[in-house]
Amino acid sequence: MMRRPGQSPLLIVSALALALSLAACDNSTDAPSGEDAAPATDSGQPAPTGNTDAGGGDGQKARPVPARLSHQTETLERRPPDCDGDDCPVFEVHLQVYDGQPELNAAVRRQLAGQLVVTSESPATPDSLEAAADQFLATAAGVSGEGSRGWELSGDTKQLGRWRDLVTVAINSYEFTGGAHGMPITQWLNWDLAENHAVPLGRLIVSGQEEAFWDAAERAHARWVEKEAPSDEGFREDWPFQQTDSYRITRNGVVLHYDVYSIAPYSMGQPELTVPWSDLAGVIQPSYRPY
Repeated sequence: MMRRPGQSPLLIVSALALALSLAACDNSTDAPSGEDAAPATDSGQPAPTGNTDAGGGDGQKARPVPARLSHQTETLERRPPDCDGDDCPVFEVHLQVYDGQPELNAAVRRQLAGQLVVTSESPATPDSLEAAADQFLATAAGVSGEGSRGWELSGDTKQLGRWRDLVTVAINSYEFTGGAHGMPITQWLNWDLAENHAVPLGRLIVSGQEEAFWDAAERAHARWVEKEAPSDEGFREDWPFQQTDSYRITRNGVVLHYDVYSIAPYSMGQPELTVPWSDLAGVIQPSYRPY
């Protein structure tokens, strides 16, 4: 949750405020679930600056790639102007903005704005973070009585890791509109810095090898179930394997991310499955393989 205890109830921020956190962070040492971090190159050295031919093999001309990404942090917080107290509905976003990467920044904004909706109302997808804030506050204002007390819609973005020229940004959102708990959503956006475009999972996989990839992923799921719920005979039936388009690359393999309620109950959080490189021979595009 993004709400900070002890904030002044009179604080109403209606514009993006830049918090200059000029930390040049690749976060290459940050790996989820205790996994080893992915090296930037096969030798483990930082990704080189300069033109390369890395990418999905579509013939695009590569551009100079920074050895590290620096960023600033933008913060947007909105509350109803006529609400005073810690139980007011609050919209809050912390967004990493990467220096010299306008297309990547635009893609991150679009994805985050698309996640910041009140799902029970199914409103139109906002086209900006400001529009998402307006939509959330309008929805909260339309709830009768004190039904929107404690409502929260928040989000943040963070560079999760980097594999050669492929940077992974975690785009997180959290919605609470009452009930036992809120709803977190995470999407991993993968961006090729050399070719300057997103790399969805379908582009990562060699054409014609999709079935082989998902067979390997299903085996990884079976190993995960055996580890996490070995004595629960009905777990596989209640929470069967599913495909996902949220992934990142590490030295251990391709890591798949799942939101709550996808392949496990809420209490098990957001599962991650690692499909090892040993199961992916000839399946992943050569420019993204470790060897």
